[in-house]
Amino acid sequence: MRPVLPMFGLPGPWSGKGIVRILVLLMVAAAVAALAAGFGIARDYGYLHASILTGAPEGQYFKLATRLADRAKREHGVLTVIPTAGSIENVSRLAAGRDRCTETFALIQDGTPVSGDSQLQLLGRLPEPESLIILGKQGRTFPAFADLHGLSVGIGPEGSGTAYLMQQLFADADLQGLDLRLSHHGLPEQAKLVAEGKLDLAAFVIQEDAQFLRTVINEYALDIVAPQNLQGLIARYPWLSLGQIPAGRFNLVPPVPATAKQAARVGTLLIASPCAARADRIALLMLVGAELPGFVRRNPPSSTSSATVVPLAPEAHQFFLTGEPEVADRYFPWLVNLMSPAYWVYLVMAVTILFNALKGFSRFRLWRIDAAREKLETSLKELIEPGLTHAQMRAAPVERVMAAPERQAAAQTIMDRLMELRARCQRQTSSMVTPMGDEMFYRYQQSLIDEATTTVGALLQRSQNPAAPVSAAPMRKGPQATRP
Repeated sequence: MRPVLPMFGLPGPWSGKGIVRILVLLMVAAAVAALAAGFGIARDYGYLHASILTGAPEGQYFKLATRLADRAKREHGVLTVIPTAGSIENVSRLAAGRDRCTETFALIQDGTPVSGDSQLQLLGRLPEPESLIILGKQGRTFPAFADLHGLSVGIGPEGSGTAYLMQQLFADADLQGLDLRLSHHGLPEQAKLVAEGKLDLAAFVIQEDAQFLRTVINEYALDIVAPQNLQGLIARYPWLSLGQIPAGRFNLVPPVPATAKQAARVGTLLIASPCAARADRIALLMLVGAELPGFVRRNPPSSTSSATVVPLAPEAHQFFLTGEPEVADRYFPWLVNLMSPAYWVYLVMAVTILFNALKGFSRFRLWRIDAAREKLETSLKELIEPGLTHAQMRAAPVERVMAAPERQAAAQTIMDRLMELRARCQRQTSSMVTPMGDEMFYRYQQSLIDEATTTVGALLQRSQNPAAPVSAAPMRKGPQATRP
């Protein structure tokens, strides 16, 4: 007698198999959980491997991107921050590198020219705009644009958004006669040149609370220049807005500026290369949303400059609707990189329809086999006697039912057609379009065909040798199949 496990009342070998199966299931479940956790980006950014083009190291773009990179690094992600001259260079590099995908994201000023052929996409607008601030030496006043005639103005590095914006503003037909001398310089350099008297003015597109701005104003004794009719110029450019810098914003004693000054404000856009992976886009949106609390609330942007042709990315649209990534983006970023979650749904629907169609086609073929078998069995019974079972037909007197040659020929024809039907059933059993599990139905039909073949074979054998005893031995081709 085999030993029985007292706790479960099962034989010893069966209890051992049960324990092994439980352990295997637990190991598989743990492996699946580890795999999902390894690819997930909901709680960390381990799947993020991207780069972002910013601006000068002293600027806010670079500092914001550095904070994003630090946040990603703390949670196992990689976001490489690349300093550049500014927005114009960022757009050019993203558009030129879309095939190689060397850079994936960039920060640019709204109004930066972006052609539709570049295929760049918008991920969102930063919640706080930057200000166009023009600095001059303290004590020098420029009440109107006419007072700027013939001045030298530093407009930032070549390829920067500041340089492009200043050139665009002073290309206005009303200002072309000012004969301004515009030149390109680094941000710290042009502030120093103004203090030394080598430049009259220096332009910066920067956030008002930037430490760099406060430092150069106090270190070089600079002040904000804002002509009184600035509002009229800003109104000509819809993507610009007018803000006000309060008195004492950068220094209280003495106050700098001494009075409130107007300043043009321009939005900052986060854009993506067409080659940027969906998972990386979602991860970057999550990073920016965590770093800038108002980012999700103030997006998607209602509009951008007509010069900046960047449609909103589908991933960003969905992200801003819910404020969080979809389940597939959260747990299976490697899948969404292959195909969007919406297309995965379509794929599942298509596969479901395909399998249902295959199942329907298989049942149709099975029905045709069953109908053909029934027809042949009916012909066999009519040949002998309707209403008899196969056992009764095999036991019937052969001299009564198979004496005539035409009956023997008819029986042989039924035999041949049964063999053809069985071969057809075997082919469809092993067919690629037969759904898994339907083989049992075909094998059941084979068993019924085999039974009919045995009956016909026995009758033909006895008609050729009337003295032979009644036998149930099958006369068929192929292996015997039993009825399930």
